[in-house]
Amino acid sequence: MGTIDAATATALVTEKLADPRLGAGVTAYVVDANSGEVLVDIKGSQPMIPASTLKLYTGIAAMNVLGAETRFATRVMQDATTLTLVGGGDPTLVSLTPINWRGKPPGSEQPPSLEQLADLTAVALGTSTENYILNFDDSLFAKPIAHESWPDQYLRTGEVSAVQGLTMDFGINDTEAVMPDPAKSAAEFYVAELVARGLSVTLGDRVASSSTSELARVESATVTDIVERMITTSNNTMAEYLSHHLGGTIGEYTFAAGAQVTRQALIDAGIDIAGTEILDGSGLSRSNRTSAKALVAALQYANTNGGSAWANLSGLPVAGISGTLIDRYDIGEPGRGTVRAKTGTLSKVVVLSGTLVDANGDLLIYTLIANEIPSGTKQGEAAMDEVVKALVQCGCRVA
Repeated sequence: MGTIDAATATALVTEKLADPRLGAGVTAYVVDANSGEVLVDIKGSQPMIPASTLKLYTGIAAMNVLGAETRFATRVMQDATTLTLVGGGDPTLVSLTPINWRGKPPGSEQPPSLEQLADLTAVALGTSTENYILNFDDSLFAKPIAHESWPDQYLRTGEVSAVQGLTMDFGINDTEAVMPDPAKSAAEFYVAELVARGLSVTLGDRVASSSTSELARVESATVTDIVERMITTSNNTMAEYLSHHLGGTIGEYTFAAGAQVTRQALIDAGIDIAGTEILDGSGLSRSNRTSAKALVAALQYANTNGGSAWANLSGLPVAGISGTLIDRYDIGEPGRGTVRAKTGTLSKVVVLSGTLVDANGDLLIYTLIANEIPSGTKQGEAAMDEVVKALVQCGCRVA
């Protein structure tokens, strides 16, 4: 069948990257997933702003360090008539038990809910007529609740919610407005649920609980499920919670510690991250840096490492079908249903990092990064999709 011709692939990508909608600051790196052969290297080692493709690093670190089967618990502790809702850093905790979990197939394990926790609490307390105080504890994660490099509007617009040890509904209320204090909102909702079950409960204070008597708990889905959904939907809050848990493995549930552990996890995995600077878990910081080559290496690690980081591949959005690629690649366009990629978007920044199948049936792993989009990210995304479509249509094998 011959071999894939790197010169042909490079010429094709070079031509498409000249699209003025991508601007001048563009890099690319493409490899044959099976052989590891480098097919395209256009400034592939140059550090660039990765935007949300940084979540691939967070996902690999979470799977390898936290453990694929790890779950995060939200607990209710009791000390006589004082109850404390203790956050365990579960980013998936919701208010009401959902009918389905967006981004997951029917039959998937549901995220835990405060409604469910209230049911368990009511059963544990039985027919008690005591007057209870409900305190809440969000102290697992250390302050600040937002990274210092993020623009202030990120918390106001819902790009990410406050990173607290206790949250619900990703910090967004039922009118799609941002909760200024998700931990307090969770406690208020939980109190209302207990009252609705006939208990006498009033909201107390934000405290660090010292009680050792657990009354009830709910647990998150596994880290595997959380990583997979984070990659599919590019949920920034999930990424930052995972990153803080990574920091917790060295005793500090902070942005800095999470970044430190993530970096070390990548090195331990044998991924070459030369030039990489990690500040957060989501990629929202414009001070993050990595290369197209490093992102490809991360995906190749997930592809060849016997499944320990498989959720980073299975979670990749599918062109025209799911996640952040659902509105790209129309019916009949090359790559629809076969192109998969983690997307990254910030002002003037567009990134794709994923897999595709070319005209010969070869699986390619690629990363394309543009950091100087001149006229809007939608235009940049459209131009970058054309690069990927060209690779999909390429019969780049030579005899």
